[in-house]
Amino acid sequence: MKNCPQCGQPRLGEAFKCPSCDVFYSQLDELLYAEQQKQESQTLKGTLKRIRAAEDRSQALRAALKTLWLNTPLKTKIVIWTLIAFVFVLVVPVF
Repeated sequence: MKNCPQCGQPRLGEAFKCPSCDVFYSQLDELLYAEQQKQESQTLKGTLKRIRAAEDRSQALRAALKTLWLNTPLKTKIVIWTLIAFVFVLVVPVF
């Protein structure tokens, strides 16, 4: 669709929504926009954007780290804790 269905303004580039009336150009654009938002929310970039936009950034960071830790597989957690323990055992005798 080359024009906005509500106001008739010409489409600019690959935009999903009309910049003046905030209406999607087509139903397909609405679905693509929702999918893009879903994918972005699951990436590091999307997480950082949410943390920066939050009112309480420290609480948002804690929530993001908690979510990350809860979604981490058990085998990965075991590897992380093993590496931390190994580094601890190597560093403590030096002091």
